[in-house]
Amino acid sequence: METSFFSGSENLYKYLVSIGILMLVLTIYYPLKEKQSLEILKIELLKELKTIEYSVTKNENKAILLSKKVSKNEIDENQKSQYLQEIKTKQIENEINKIKADAKLEEIETRNNYIIYYNIIIWIFAPLGLFLVVYGFLNWRKSKKNDDEKATIEKDLLKLTLERQTRENLRDINSQDNESTSL
Repeated sequence: METSFFSGSENLYKYLVSIGILMLVLTIYYPLKEKQSLEILKIELLKELKTIEYSVTKNENKAILLSKKVSKNEIDENQKSQYLQEIKTKQIENEINKIKADAKLEEIETRNNYIIYYNIIIWIFAPLGLFLVVYGFLNWRKSKKNDDEKATIEKDLLKLTLERQTRENLRDINSQDNESTSL
């Protein structure tokens, strides 16, 4: 009997079991690892988005306060132009922050799509890997039984041939002894 992993008629089934196990491990490990890192990144992006939204709100409130000060004619022209410049700066900052927020939202949406994609991969390849493991193992076992039965039959045949050969040799020796004693 051959005990090597790469010998015998059941090789295909051994490979199916090995490939199935590999698919299961990789399908479970890699997508889950990627999903976890995407979820962490998504949390960080949401945190940045909240910070940007807070900054936008804060700048809008500052701009409103400054515009109220400007609308009151209690300040001089120099201070008025300074406040107007500050309002423009806050509005520009808000526009930039809104663009950043939109980019973060788009990135979050993309990350969600990747997470969905990894879920699909898991649901396709995990059952396929499990099927290959079960199918390969069952057929490997059946093939191994057949090979074991074949080896047993060959062993019995070899024993019978050896016994027959031994009997013939003994008969020949006995016949030679009989001939030599008769002379």
